[in-house]
Amino acid sequence: MPDAPPLPGYRSNEDWDALLAELNARIERIEHWPDADTKRQVFELLNGIDAVHREALHRLVRLFKQGVLEQVVTDPAIHTLMELYDLLPPSAAPAPAPKFPTIPIRAVPVAAPPAPARYPRWVPALCADTLPSGATRDVVVDGVPLVLARRDGAWYALAGACPLDGAALSGASFSGYTLSCPIHAGCHYDVRNGARVGGGAPLACYPVRVDGDGRVLVGFEMDFKPSLPSF
Repeated sequence: MPDAPPLPGYRSNEDWDALLAELNARIERIEHWPDADTKRQVFELLNGIDAVHREALHRLVRLFKQGVLEQVVTDPAIHTLMELYDLLPPSAAPAPAPKFPTIPIRAVPVAAPPAPARYPRWVPALCADTLPSGATRDVVVDGVPLVLARRDGAWYALAGACPLDGAALSGASFSGYTLSCPIHAGCHYDVRNGARVGGGAPLACYPVRVDGDGRVLVGFEMDFKPSLPSF
């Protein structure tokens, strides 16, 4: 592809190639930064800018009349830009050398942020002898609204808000192993695993145990393992 003539007020093709080379070198240097958190934040910023450009360019190209894109991509700078955002028409000629593999930004691997630290803990909720079998109690434990339920010697702790709209489950009825939302008709949950009867978003469940002093303890930031019959 012959070089397009330079335009007044615009970079020459040589200047454009130099700019791409400089950007490529900068991205490669950032990849080797020792501060992982700063590097992650920089790439998140670049990816955000990339998302803005990608959305705007796709919308702009949709407004082009037939054949316009094929004409404008003969310019090396426009060709590179459209190539970065997967907008080159099938008939476009290959981009002029040199190529820069670390552009677009999305091609640069960004490490996923580390998972937040977990601090498993058991927090007292109430005395076991204050809640009879077949009953529930609305409590706030460690700042979290919960529903505690007791059935046949087993204890259950569930989130205190209905997943449908966040309505409080205060006053929910309890029959068998089914907790029924007091607000939404036909909204029932199995206290053993939080599953909504008939399908839908489940209630979050928390581990529960009773300590040697007869206190009911609720576990936070630890895995919940439902105990259901095997038959």
